[in-house]
Amino acid sequence: MNDMTKQSHKRIFRPGLAACALAVAAAGLAVTHDIGAVAEPVSQAGPATFRRLSEDQYKRSIAQIFGAEIAVPGRFEPPVREDGLLAIGQSHVVVTPGGLEQYALRAREISAAVLDEAHRARYLQCAPATPAAFDEPCARGFLAKYGRLLFGRPLTNGEAAAAIALSRRAAASSGSFYTGVGAGLSSLLVSPAFVFRMEAVEADPAGGQRLDAYSLATRISFLLWDAPPDEALLDAAADGSLRTPQGLERQVDRMMASPRLEQGVRAFFSDMLAYDQFAGLSKDAQIYPIFNPQLRNDAQEQSLRTIVDHLLVQNGDYRDLYTTRKTFLTRSLGALYGVPVDARGFNGWMPYTFPAGSPHAGLLTLPAFLMLDPSHEGRSSPTIRGMMVRQNFLCQPVPPPPANVNFNLVQDVNDPLHKTARERLAAHQENPVCAGCHKITDPIGLALENYSPVGAFRAQENGVTIDASGKLDGAAYRNAIELTGLLRNSPAASACVVQRVVEYGVGRKLSPGEELWLDALNTRFAQDGYRFRGLLRAVATSPTFQAVAPATLALN
Repeated sequence: MNDMTKQSHKRIFRPGLAACALAVAAAGLAVTHDIGAVAEPVSQAGPATFRRLSEDQYKRSIAQIFGAEIAVPGRFEPPVREDGLLAIGQSHVVVTPGGLEQYALRAREISAAVLDEAHRARYLQCAPATPAAFDEPCARGFLAKYGRLLFGRPLTNGEAAAAIALSRRAAASSGSFYTGVGAGLSSLLVSPAFVFRMEAVEADPAGGQRLDAYSLATRISFLLWDAPPDEALLDAAADGSLRTPQGLERQVDRMMASPRLEQGVRAFFSDMLAYDQFAGLSKDAQIYPIFNPQLRNDAQEQSLRTIVDHLLVQNGDYRDLYTTRKTFLTRSLGALYGVPVDARGFNGWMPYTFPAGSPHAGLLTLPAFLMLDPSHEGRSSPTIRGMMVRQNFLCQPVPPPPANVNFNLVQDVNDPLHKTARERLAAHQENPVCAGCHKITDPIGLALENYSPVGAFRAQENGVTIDASGKLDGAAYRNAIELTGLLRNSPAASACVVQRVVEYGVGRKLSPGEELWLDALNTRFAQDGYRFRGLLRAVATSPTFQAVAPATLALN
């Protein structure tokens, strides 16, 4: 079997305030619509979701609502990756007692910063009659405004009354209006309605159920911007225009024209390509002295810059990400490639195109892919690289290794009888229990053995010329460049990004009833020249994206 490291995630319990789970009925809502030139088929929608904000989403929410100068303190509990995405794991993640304490600390410090003397005039659109006494109209307006932005919907009467009552008590005990209203803001910041994206459902006049307008606005905003809805989108939800095809398209087009679309695309691909694993990534400094935190960070940013430039700036064919020679370099990356950089690269980033014949072309030959192996600091792993291609780029899950597999032979890079990774893996696969999975991972990974664990090109291993040849779905290739050309034309590669966009948007694995919708999106993607912008728009404006299966709320 392969030498992947098993990952397990311990789930504890949901906090009392958020003690709920969605139990989904089997029936769903059937919808039809046109996706461009492709008629969207009748599809059975999946359930609404209940998702915790990620660390980046939490910080981005605070920056969007209050400004980047408001610091976000405290630690965040780690995310959980399920079915290939953190966005799906966030639908099942839980909060520990320690996590609740961190949310409470964070809420107090953020509210204190918002209402300190340096900032309060910016956020309070009114002044209390006296700073020492509670002013309900002023407090009510402030809490209503920021409660709407934090929750992505207006506060309910009960929520508003509770925040006002808390503010009044805190003002009376402290003798300060600002301390009082700060307590009310803290209660909103620690509320599950902010910490979690809790989708609400309503009856659809056409039959069945759908997300309510505010939940739809939130789902669209996090898909496109990885951030909560802005005031314009919330206004469209409030006045009903988001429910009309023209109003929906107008808001989606507005958001896609915004510079914030870049942060949404970065967030999606960081999730799809598992870039959360860069946190703490290290390599053996004695073997790879060039590796350091700067190179690690530059490698991740290089990949994201390449993706954004190709998909958004150039509006290019998604499939060409596998073969493009255009990228960006810094001083550290130039040293890795042995390429001179100009003043732009010394002080930041410079565009660069690898020449024809270079062994570098496409995402799989960038160091962000090649070095992203947290389990091996001193060697490359063809099995893990092949697994990453199968799972992250082709949406083909690879089973974890069985227990008690002996990896000593594979890991011994100094074995005099098996000098190359190909030879060591061939001997390892003599175990029939291991051969099945290695058959689907190793040919791809061995094609990438010309690249070291930090992404530098190498022709030999232990004095032996590396054989990077193999077959993908019956088609032969001689090296990584030929492999990436095959992947570029693989229907599975383009279908995978469509599947991931939809799953990322709805926060769950797709249900069998949504397969026809997925097929229609794939057809539309191909007809549109595999333009990622068009894919995002098709998903965001689709009725199936806002339809939900009937669900009931069950308390733990």
